[in-house]
Parts: sequence; C-alpha cells; structure tokens
Amino acid sequence: MVRQHLESFLGYAREQYDGGLPRYVEQELRAYLKCGLFSEGFTRCHCDACGHDLLVAFSCHGRTVCPSCTGRRMANGAAHLVDRVLPDVPVRQYVLSLPFELRRLAAFKADVLTALARIFVEVTFGTYRARAKGAGIKDAQCGAVLCVQRFGSLNLNVHFHTLVLDGVFARDAQGGVIFHPAPPPGPRELGVIVEQTYRKTIAWLRRHGYLDERALEVGSGEPSALDACAALAMQRGQVGTLARPGAKDAADEDHEQATENKEVAVEHQGFNLHAGVRIGAGDDLGRERLARYALRPPLSLERLRRLPGGCIAYRLKYVSRGRGKHRVMTPMEFMARLSAIVAPPRYPLVRYSGVLAPRSKWRRDVVPRPRERKEACA
Repeated sequence: MVRQHLESFLGYAREQYDGGLPRYVEQELRAYLKCGLFSEGFTRCHCDACGHDLLVAFSCHGRTVCPSCTGRRMANGAAHLVDRVLPDVPVRQYVLSLPFELRRLAAFKADVLTALARIFVEVTFGTYRARAKGAGIKDAQCGAVLCVQRFGSLNLNVHFHTLVLDGVFARDAQGGVIFHPAPPPGPRELGVIVEQTYRKTIAWLRRHGYLDERALEVGSGEPSALDACAALAMQRGQVGTLARPGAKDAADEDHEQATENKEVAVEHQGFNLHAGVRIGAGDDLGRERLARYALRPPLSLERLRRLPGGCIAYRLKYVSRGRGKHRVMTPMEFMARLSAIVAPPRYPLVRYSGVLAPRSKWRRDVVPRPRERKEACA
C-alpha cells in the first residue's frame, strides 16, 4: 500500500498545503520501502571455521511505520528492561489517557509531552512517598519507566504506559537498599493522582502560553499538511463489520469487549487513569510481557486487510456493543493516519525516572546485575 500510494499522497500534500509533509515523515515512509532489500545494501558475515557466508540486508530502523523494525525494537527493549533496568520487585502499570484537546499538543510539541510525563510521574511518586512516610519509612525513593504510545488502532492517541515499581526503596542502618512493597491503590489514591495531574498540567500550559480562556492552541496561521493528517487521524472514521466470505477469519474473532474495572480506573476532566495490572516479584516472564505490551508497535499486519475496490480495513482491538469491528479507510486516509502517528525527531518514546534515571545515585544499587557470561560451546 505504501509503495503504491506514497508518491500520489506526497504530491497531493504539496499541492494542497504549503511545503507538504515534514521531512521526517517522508524520510520514514521512504526508508520503510527500502527496509530488508538487498539492492539497498547488506553486510556479509563470514565464518573462517566452516567457510559459511550469511548476507544480512540493512534495515530502516524506523520507530513507527515498519512492522519489522518496530517489532524488533519491542522485543529488544523489553528484554533490556527485564535484564538490566527493572529490579526483581513488584511492578504496577499506570495507564494515563489524555483529554482529546491535549492529544494533538502532546503529539507534536516535545516540551508539552515532557512536561506532562514529568508531572504525572512526580505526582505518582508523591503518593508512594506519602504512604511510606505514614508507615515510618524515611527518605523513600521511587522508580518508573514511562513508555509513550501515540496510537490506538491507527488513531492519533497519545497516552502513557508507566511501569512503576510498586513500592519504595530505602537505606538500612548499614547503608544497604531495602524495598518496601506498597498496598494496592484505591479509588481515592488514584483520584488524587488524576486531580493533581490535571491541576498542574493546566497551570503549566497557561504559564507557557498554550492555554487561554477559549481553548487549547496548537499553532497559528494556515493549517499544514501534518495538521490535516492529525485532524483526520483523531476522528473515528468509518467503522463497520465486514462480511467474511468462505471460512472463518480467526483474526476477526480475536477482539475484546471494552470493559473497565471502576475500582482501579478513575477519570477527571478528560484525564483517565487505570492501574489494575500488577506483576509480582520473581515473575520475569510477566514483567517482559508487560514491557512488550508497553513498547508494542503501532501497526499490526495481522489486523490489516485489503478489500475489493482498493480500500483497507484495520481490525480494532476493542469494540463496543452494537458497533463494527473494523476501521475502513481509503488509501489516502490510510496514508494520512500513518503520517500522523510517525514520531517526530528528538521525541523520546521511553523515559526513566526516579531510581531508574540515568543519573540517579541509587541506580547501580537497584538495577539487576549483568548475568554471568558462559563460555562459548566448541
């Protein structure tokens, strides 16, 4: 689809909008078409012992469009988090969804995204420290890994998947590190996090000129091609149930009903927080699965289907009762949605906080030690 419609899509953007799409969007789309092609370059691996040669084609290293590179990035990133970052302690996932008006700002304004992530993590850490102080624990330290997701079934939907160490670290009399698990948060604690996040976010936006008395402002002047793509990607679009000719399509049956546990989910002024997923200590596989989910690619080829007539259908992950299971798009709408979810440069998608931050004095005392290297087999 990208190879067939990229040039016409870019040409239309240049004709209708001054300057067309940003360079980073065009570069990622073009690089994806060259990913894994030997004609675009490869490396030769040679074994002197057996004389075997292996050719490995260069990859595009894309962060959004390429399912191969993003899938490898997910697997490598999750393995790195489990082996070298996350200590063997309970981990709780906090998922923060932003208000509709803020999603576009956070999608293209790196300073807004950084401020929102910092505010949310600091407020979450504050609740852990408050409970630790009530239990008599002094100098309590928290840690978290925040993963930014810009998508939701080919929608532009910026939200945070934060893997928070479910407790606090403290020093003992000898200077050693001790972890104190925290009780599960209730609706009251989650409500405090959401309300404080909302209040501090609004204050920051007003100080930096992103919020006035009328509405949130993304930019000024004429809308750009990327603005048009973002506006389209934030709409629901055409959703319906597709007829399955012949045998059953297993992919169509693998959908989930949108359910929510009110005890671990709260909402305030458009900020929605869910904290119902917890992985206990000693469960390396569970932590890796959770990390893979937080780092998952924005596009799954298994959910993508080409329809007769040229349209594209993408199977939704969550469906509501009485509504369709597929988002049906024209090729131009599909390309516009892809362009909108491409992450801009200097826009980190993984952020470390607290004791897991790169410059934290506690980091080397809490992260897992490198595993012993075994001698190579003859």
